[in-house]
Amino acid sequence: MIAGTMPKWQQYGYRAPLVIVVLFGALIWWGFHTAPSHQSEGSIGFATICLMVLGLSSIGGVLWFWTRLLKEFDYDGRTFRFNTLGSPEMQVRDLSAIEEVDDWTGRGGPLGFCIKFRDGAKLYLQYGVPNAVALAERIRHDLGSAAPDRIAAKTRRSACLALMLFIAICAGWLAAVATSRFLQRLPPEISQTEFLSEVEGRHVDKVVIRDRVLISGTSSTRGAFRVRMPVDDVMVNELRSRGVVVEFETSSDLIP
Repeated sequence: MIAGTMPKWQQYGYRAPLVIVVLFGALIWWGFHTAPSHQSEGSIGFATICLMVLGLSSIGGVLWFWTRLLKEFDYDGRTFRFNTLGSPEMQVRDLSAIEEVDDWTGRGGPLGFCIKFRDGAKLYLQYGVPNAVALAERIRHDLGSAAPDRIAAKTRRSACLALMLFIAICAGWLAAVATSRFLQRLPPEISQTEFLSEVEGRHVDKVVIRDRVLISGTSSTRGAFRVRMPVDDVMVNELRSRGVVVEFETSSDLIP
């Protein structure tokens, strides 16, 4: 009987990219929702849809690979039992269902073995799983093919995994820096008293009101600004009476 189980740290390593993708998506979503109020809702909506499509496709690709990556197996010379990283349910295949055991090679070199079945299905077994080489040699022998003279490259596989995690972390860090710099370009927020003082001094010609709680505009003395304050119809009429052009981001905010 030949058996093996993927080490826990490798299982966590394969799950890390999915966590990073989710965190990256949440970070971008937060950046969109804290964008300046005068930005077009259409452009934000389009960007959000693109982000969702990209995120779902990335997550789908990761989950697809998980269903083909061997997590645990045992083989007695006739029956091959296994489950994958994406499915804990044990599956059973007879030796006659296996077509061949090929090499699994990536850009960084050999990664392990690819077990191909006669129905077109494939399973991937990495070198780091205990008894991976013994399983491949035994199945190849039982299928009547010569076993390759290759020793499991565990250190190379570990280096490839570490490089993948490093690249993913760098991508998340760059996204955080880009979002931080984007937020720093937002107009400064002023108090309600300062805003009313600017209006009374005739320094504000136009404002944009969002959701009746956020006002953005430009002052002739201090430049662009934002202010958070409740806005009712009385406030709108008061602003207009002082010559301020008032615009709303959504038609539902318009007063009769």
